[in-house]
Amino acid sequence: MTTDQAGTATVEAREWLGAAATPGRRWLLSAAGCQALETAFTIVQWTGLALVAGDVLAGDRPSWLGLGVLFGGGLLAAGATWSTARFQAVGRQRIAHALRRRLVAGLLPAGQRDGEPDPATAALATVELTDDIADFHAQSTPQRLSAPVSMALILSVTAMLQWPAAVILLLASLLIPLNLRLAGLFAKEGADAQAAAGARLAAVVLDSFRGLQTLRNISALERRRSELARAAADLNATTIAVIRRASLSGAVMDVVITFSIAANATYIGLSLLGYVRMGAAPGMTLFRGLLALLVCPMYFQPLRAMAASFHSRERALSAVPAISGFLAEPSSNAERVSPAGEPVTVVLDNVSLRFPTADEPTLRGLNLTGQAGSWTAVAGPSGAGKTTLLSLIAGVRAPSHGTVQWLTPTGASAPWLGGCAWIGQQTVLLPGSIGDNIRIGRPDAGRADLERAVAAAGLAEVVARLPLRLDTPLGEGGWGLSTGEARRIAIARAFLSEAGLWVLDEPTAHLDADTEAQLIVALRNATRGRTVIVATHSTALARSADLLFGLSDGTIHTVREETRV
Repeated sequence: MTTDQAGTATVEAREWLGAAATPGRRWLLSAAGCQALETAFTIVQWTGLALVAGDVLAGDRPSWLGLGVLFGGGLLAAGATWSTARFQAVGRQRIAHALRRRLVAGLLPAGQRDGEPDPATAALATVELTDDIADFHAQSTPQRLSAPVSMALILSVTAMLQWPAAVILLLASLLIPLNLRLAGLFAKEGADAQAAAGARLAAVVLDSFRGLQTLRNISALERRRSELARAAADLNATTIAVIRRASLSGAVMDVVITFSIAANATYIGLSLLGYVRMGAAPGMTLFRGLLALLVCPMYFQPLRAMAASFHSRERALSAVPAISGFLAEPSSNAERVSPAGEPVTVVLDNVSLRFPTADEPTLRGLNLTGQAGSWTAVAGPSGAGKTTLLSLIAGVRAPSHGTVQWLTPTGASAPWLGGCAWIGQQTVLLPGSIGDNIRIGRPDAGRADLERAVAAAGLAEVVARLPLRLDTPLGEGGWGLSTGEARRIAIARAFLSEAGLWVLDEPTAHLDADTEAQLIVALRNATRGRTVIVATHSTALARSADLLFGLSDGTIHTVREETRV
């Protein structure tokens, strides 16, 4: 990469990083305002402390005014601090959530890619690098916006108390930008090395887990253990280097700050003793001197925070190339139709799909219409492309040629993720109660909604015999469910989502005949008025469909069509 290309990439990374803050910007602006208020209230608090200290040193009892100002300012400052942390946390959460939503959409196989994403890099981007970006914005944005206001306020107060002390602060602050620049240069090199070492370790760990049986069979465990140790040692070394650079830049700043505070303390002390007199400066009193000394360290606090944010900024910039390549662009819902509660007609018009690495299309020239409120089944041998076809209908993939549309009375749109209910061969049960697992279909569902979903899925008898009914825990240490019962959990989730389109991928696979028959009845009951597209090998499930297609050699043909009343 040439110097010009590197410069362009850096500018683009900075622009992308700035745009990533948009989902949480409103909250971070509120945090900046609270941070400035915290500075103002802290000055009030120190004013009260100076009044109380002056009274005590003079041998008098502290005045009620001084105590009131001290405790009132402290409470207000604590409230502003709490509000700052709260707004920062919400802003950080919004940014991370928005990035992860785009990552999930980008990592799914929708659209055309030159190749599949590297699993280790994708996992690192989703789990760690997203947090690096959100942490940077949550830390730096409020500080960057509030620092000028806070520093100007402190400098103004110091100038009103003793303008020579303000001059000392101003002269010392002129040395800070050079230190911040050095901190940024140190941080960038270290952050790049740390990101590369982290990605390598993640790749080695993931490959080790995926190929553990093979490594054991070829007696390569010891060699892989050594490789893991080297990767971990590289990450440890780069992390220590980052800490060392941060400590060095922090030490330089500490010297400047310490010198400034010491100079001010010396000036104030000599002025109080009468050794130094500046005719144009206000008369030095104990109150003025104490308050100037108390607010002096506050002047440098925003600068210290900004120096620390240089390290998080370079970590975030290092994360941008790794994460931005996976992201899907934010999409607008303005042109989407919502199938929830509405009949949906699915139309495939001359649809073909060819994977980037394949020589021939997997699917070609498909024309299919799934009428609203009907069952459409697709049968065919394994590897014929049934699951791929369902992924096109559900919006997981985009066709290479042709169009897939969802038609409802309110309009038409291309399929979009989350717009339909999907039930596959495997039902994932998460730690929690049965109710929690069903509520995944609609997190805000109430108890009555859950009970309707349970009844629709044919789970009522199963739930009735459980010790805690819907609150019965599942998983390790909890209740176990059979494969058929787990599928009914999936049906209840889909019913709760109120989707008008259900896409089913071998929903009765690996079930005995009796359980399959019961599940078909449950599916029929739960999908009344819904459109169902199902891929299956099951003769019984194919017979229950209103329209049956056969899929072979990438093409589709009608096998049977009948009208059900």
